[in-house]
Amino acid sequence: MQNEKLWHAIQEHQFDDGFASRLAREEKWSDEFALGAIEEYRRFLFLSQLADIPVTPSVTIDKVWHLHMTDTRNYWDGFCAKVLGKPLHHDVGKSKADDVRHRDQFRNTRALYATVFDEIAPDIYWGREEQKDNPTRRVITLVVCVLVVGATMTTGDANIMALGLLAAVLVWAVFSGVPPAISKKTNNSAAGCSGGGCGSDCGGGGCGGD
Repeated sequence: MQNEKLWHAIQEHQFDDGFASRLAREEKWSDEFALGAIEEYRRFLFLSQLADIPVTPSVTIDKVWHLHMTDTRNYWDGFCAKVLGKPLHHDVGKSKADDVRHRDQFRNTRALYATVFDEIAPDIYWGREEQKDNPTRRVITLVVCVLVVGATMTTGDANIMALGLLAAVLVWAVFSGVPPAISKKTNNSAAGCSGGGCGSDCGGGGCGGD
């Protein structure tokens, strides 16, 4: 691996106590997912130092980055000054031209990830589509499930009622938009991106060091 010394230094950097749990709480992620996101954030930080051009994170990684920057002593005085030896700035998009630029940077970042780590960036943290919280869709799905169960209950046949219940569960799992294995609640951008700064491809921020 290129620049293994820097990679080990990034891996060994200690976030402040409670950082992972605060991240999980604020983003409504599971503790396990938050820890995985932090590890992917470390990889993003490493890529930022290898690339000849600015790199752009996914929405998930960007959320970790934002929280880290709020801990100014750990980020600026600890990580940037002592690990990188220079500032690492967050470049926020302000125009459609920036959106296009960030999309290109995001694709390049994923390609660089594959080259450096010899594996594809995991979609659960680096994916292209956001699993958004959609209350309206959940309500409609719930109504359909209730109707399915209600219709089978009127038959009085235990087998049909069981099939109706199973069908309702499957409908809810497929159409409710709730990713139960990833977060404790919905509104989880874990699988990728919001439409914020960069369309549907990235977190909307690039970076660069001075």
